[in-house]
Amino acid sequence: MKIRSLLIALFSVLVVATAQAAPRELDWIDLLPENERGSYDLAPPPPSHDYLSGESGGLAAQQRMNFNVNKALEGVEVKIPGFIVPLELDEKGLVTEFFLVPYFGACIHVPPPPANQMVFVVMNKGLSLDSMYAAYWITGKMGTKSKSTRLGAAAYTLTGTAVEEYKF
Repeated sequence: MKIRSLLIALFSVLVVATAQAAPRELDWIDLLPENERGSYDLAPPPPSHDYLSGESGGLAAQQRMNFNVNKALEGVEVKIPGFIVPLELDEKGLVTEFFLVPYFGACIHVPPPPANQMVFVVMNKGLSLDSMYAAYWITGKMGTKSKSTRLGAAAYTLTGTAVEEYKF
């Protein structure tokens, strides 16, 4: 009888640990505070290259600095799909820091998404970026601390622990 009770207790602990280990899968709308979700257009803007030709006065489109975040995501283990905009490489050429963005070309073919639709990711180990055109799932612990770089600002940070290619 003791062995049976011990096995049941051990099984219960394993079930709880497994349930806690699964990251919360996010959509980009989940990054918005509840009160902003109904009126927000998540469609990517059309690419803009006018600033390269000088037709717009030489200025790149400005990022919307909306830093309103979903505070319930602070410290949560998440899995979110997106496109990678590399920011830092290690000595082996592996990407260690990047913006994760909801659509291809963000920050490169301006304008960048609003700050609360960008995630600044620091990977625990560098990743080989096989394609700039591919979407990836990034898993890690989400934070609501903002980060700014020359390419844009992110209202979220994520300590990345895993990456896998997103399959459509």
